[in-house]
Amino acid sequence: MVAGSLIGCGGEAQGSKAYAGDGGAGAGEPGASEGGRGGGPAPPPSQGAFWANVKSVSPSPAGKTCPVGASLSFDLPAVDPVSIPPRTLDADTYVENVVDGEDTAEVKCSVKGASSFTLEGTIARGTKSLAISDGTLGADRKGTARVTLKDSETPGFSGHLSAPAANCTIDAAAGVGNNFQAQAGSIWAHFACASVEQAPSDYCQAQGYFVLENCDY
Repeated sequence: MVAGSLIGCGGEAQGSKAYAGDGGAGAGEPGASEGGRGGGPAPPPSQGAFWANVKSVSPSPAGKTCPVGASLSFDLPAVDPVSIPPRTLDADTYVENVVDGEDTAEVKCSVKGASSFTLEGTIARGTKSLAISDGTLGADRKGTARVTLKDSETPGFSGHLSAPAANCTIDAAAGVGNNFQAQAGSIWAHFACASVEQAPSDYCQAQGYFVLENCDY
């Protein structure tokens, strides 16, 4: 997955299995970043999107509760969930994104490797954020990472909910019904965390999707 195959001219992602664009060399194409390093055109800024669902665990550990209640879904950028055609990020639709430095957005990321990968990244704007750290993927494009989420617009969710370790599953393996992919500089994947927590008593589970492009590699 490279910027040229996922986004079109002007930076809007094409999504829903329509990737062909004329955006030029992307993060996964050595010419783009090498040119910037050599004094040529600067590489494009990092960009991406996420959709996350945080919900309660049943039964919850003693003394623990999920501050968002039974279930909460949120995304960045915020997309109308009933739009037609669908524009919400999922396993095979990637239409909208945020770009680092635009509209107060921050997108920082690194996806390094060839057959196996290490990854980290942050997608944030305003009250919402997703951060991935200590990520590793094997040759099968599956692995683990630590995921941290925030949506301070939601009462009780004013802090960050984090997996206790790099034990969230990351699945970027292409297959029937998805357009997941990973290569040096970019990734489109699903994540699932058995728990995301904040001391002393916040305890939830989380899953969702994320895309990171034009990353360090």
